[in-house]
Amino acid sequence: MKIDPKMDPTSKQYKEMVAEFLSRLDPTKPSGTRLCDAIMRLWPTPAFEAMAFRQRSGATEIYLRRRAMDDTAYPGEWHAPGLLYRDGEQDRDVANRLEKEFGVPIKEFELVGKEITSEARGTVHSMIFMVQLDGEPRIDDRHNFFPLNALPQVTVDVHREFIIPAATKVYWRRFLQRR
Repeated sequence: MKIDPKMDPTSKQYKEMVAEFLSRLDPTKPSGTRLCDAIMRLWPTPAFEAMAFRQRSGATEIYLRRRAMDDTAYPGEWHAPGLLYRDGEQDRDVANRLEKEFGVPIKEFELVGKEITSEARGTVHSMIFMVQLDGEPRIDDRHNFFPLNALPQVTVDVHREFIIPAATKVYWRRFLQRR
């Protein structure tokens, strides 16, 4: 079965072919970036955003990860680690998959906020979690802590403007309560 590029994408035949292709996918497995981006344009997608903070030399730092340069969404930009939910997953399932990003287990996590953002690849329902790691996370050219007042110039806009500030408010409120 092959889709003719001249076929009208609003036709019943076209939609039936696309539906047939999609029905063959296993929703519990990765779909690949290109397909994921295409699907995200069609309906809102839930995401688990993991915020790991630390205090270092009097500064509050947040752990960020740099996207690959060939990534279709935000190539080379920094962001808080996060993943999209797969069909049937619970928060712990996504947290377990996210441990690869950190290089250490996620000991605890707590939902501290939600943000709905519209971006080039679609609408994302971001669940913002504070995470406590079981050990020191991976530090290399694509994973590092940054002071909140000195985020990398190329930080994903929705993270800089919405996700990180929402988590930071909760972090500071709790940090000040502990003092």
